[in-house]
Amino acid sequence: MLTLVLTFKLQNGKTFRLSIPDPKPNLTAAEVDSVMNLIVQKNIFVTSDPIVEKVSARIVDREVNTLIG
Repeated sequence: MLTLVLTFKLQNGKTFRLSIPDPKPNLTAAEVDSVMNLIVQKNIFVTSDPIVEKVSARIVDREVNTLIG
């Protein structure tokens, strides 16, 4: 399973992570950068402190193997 993980820095120095399952195929760094800039500029998420900067974006590929059930 692929997950897009966006990490931001809050005004208090802590981090805020946004995980998005199954991002669209062929997602570009430019598209992600643009969305992250918009999130910072518009402060669209309610967090303990305002989001002040983008830190990183990565696609995590995780494989799950069910042993029972």
